[in-house]
Amino acid sequence: MNSYYRSFGGLMLLCVAGFALLGAGCGSGKHKNKSSQPLDITAGTWTLTVTPSGGGNGGGSLTATFTTFPCSDTNISLGPTWTIPGPLDATVCFTASSLNITSGGGTAQGLIIGVGANPVPANGTTSMATNTSYFAMQDKSGSSQAFDVTGTFTANGQSLSGTYTCDTSSEGTCSGESGTLSGTMN
Repeated sequence: MNSYYRSFGGLMLLCVAGFALLGAGCGSGKHKNKSSQPLDITAGTWTLTVTPSGGGNGGGSLTATFTTFPCSDTNISLGPTWTIPGPLDATVCFTASSLNITSGGGTAQGLIIGVGANPVPANGTTSMATNTSYFAMQDKSGSSQAFDVTGTFTANGQSLSGTYTCDTSSEGTCSGESGTLSGTMN
């Protein structure tokens, strides 16, 4: 009987050690919590929603993939119609390397974003720097419009929320139009 208790005790000790290892996080690398991870804005495709205030034209959904460019550039292309004078007063600058309308009216022409940091710190946010973020769109009538964008990227939830307003310094046809821009990274 004495050997029975020793074997049983050894088995119990192995079980306790196994549970201790699991509780300490052994194997947890496969199940990382996205909310506690930094957010690299260029690491995926974004699904964005453009919603005009008051139900105006040009709203819809689009997908975008971002690449960086030097904020010190002096002439920054915002699609085929617009050029933004640089340099932009931001730490990191992005342009949409692919921008595709998936629903709604109009044609997205360009998206430029300047932010304070990339990657966004875990559990943190980074805001678009003032006068560094722009969105251009051609409406159904063929008129091209440029908009100033403000907003915040949030690491938790890998999201973007912001607003856009008519860029009064542009020569487009928008007249006080505005709305919201929101999105998540896939």
